[in-house]
Amino acid sequence: MTAQRPISPFESTFFGTGTKLGSVPTGGMPLFIGSTVHGALEPELLRRVLGELAAGHPLLRSEVVTAADGTPHLRRDDDYVPRLDVADGDEADYLRLVNGPRDWTGGLFRAQLFRADRRQQLVLVVHHGISDGRSAFALLAELWQRYTAHVAGSPLPVDDSDEALPEAVDIRLAEVFSEAEVTEFLELAAAGVTMIDPAAAPRQLPCDGVADDPLGRFAVRRIELDTRETAALVDSARAHGISVNSMLAGAALAAFRVQLEPNTGALPMICGHAVDVRGELRPPLPARTMLNAASGVGTVVEVGPDHSPIALGLLVTAGMRAAAERRDAGRFLLAAQRVTDPATAAAFAAPPTLAMSNIGCLPAHSTPAGVQHIRDDVFAMGPGMPPKLTVFTVGDRLTIQVEHDTAEHSRAQMSAIAQALLEQLRRCATTSAGPLR
Repeated sequence: MTAQRPISPFESTFFGTGTKLGSVPTGGMPLFIGSTVHGALEPELLRRVLGELAAGHPLLRSEVVTAADGTPHLRRDDDYVPRLDVADGDEADYLRLVNGPRDWTGGLFRAQLFRADRRQQLVLVVHHGISDGRSAFALLAELWQRYTAHVAGSPLPVDDSDEALPEAVDIRLAEVFSEAEVTEFLELAAAGVTMIDPAAAPRQLPCDGVADDPLGRFAVRRIELDTRETAALVDSARAHGISVNSMLAGAALAAFRVQLEPNTGALPMICGHAVDVRGELRPPLPARTMLNAASGVGTVVEVGPDHSPIALGLLVTAGMRAAAERRDAGRFLLAAQRVTDPATAAAFAAPPTLAMSNIGCLPAHSTPAGVQHIRDDVFAMGPGMPPKLTVFTVGDRLTIQVEHDTAEHSRAQMSAIAQALLEQLRRCATTSAGPLR
């Protein structure tokens, strides 16, 4: 079994220093994923479950080593025991954690438990180079399954610990896409650069951030919908023949447009979408395989100040469908490693107006008696990252996280956008289901 392999060019953007994937600063980025519950959690059982997760997912127990020729490798360490830190803490302590130092010398996977009376928050900390949002949520679901089984006295079996390190997604994509297909993508991108009028370039939010925000550099504001509100959005999307993802993108574009000048006429905006490319692989890779398999595409839309989110969602749908037919997400991930033309490189690195990462609809967690699931949190930000919406539905409740770097965009600016987004979602709700509150 593979106990060591080179870090791929795609992965190196996450394991590097000051590195980017397109416009996203990825070097050393952590991915935080966890749940807040009411009810006491048992640290020793959690430690046992963390060990089982590491035993079943080889990248979770891997470390970065340097080979004799100087190239970085991932090496499996079958003796690795993930650390669980336990402390009194609340939401403020969680925000300090996600804003804290990013030190990976002790391993690429650990956990933190904050306790405040009956409110407890468990946070898994995973290096983004070995996980994307989908596999992180799958990991969290497995943790709850295993923890609940332990409490019930019927622990789940642990996979064979002698498991191969999964190959990096770009290495596997290179087996799916030909050199000609990647070259064609680069040529189309280069041609597009020469045709774009600089005056028609997609707009970005004005930067009004502060150098040292006292509450931390990375901020998040949550919009949490209840069961009825979530159903209203789903019904509306179905009624208009678009996905919930496209509807949310349309609402977000309308909300961001409020902050752009001039406040009349249509302006070009671009919504960047995180795209899971597991389905491009042969055979497709399941979500439970711990690996970063996230690429991205962008949809460019002309947005007027009075544009409806539904109309914008229809435009996003058309753009996403065309990108899927061209298989842009898989080709972009490979093409980003091969850009040599400065103008094309600059285009790849240009930030979108906003980014969106939609994890999708996930089943509700299994929790033991006496433990009530309140909510999940996921967070992955780097310095200078464009404003981002992270969207996920657990059970029948949809959550939208409005995330930003306060050095670039102020809390006041992004709070106004979050409020405008909520108002746009109200516009999207179906009449039969009732308006969103």
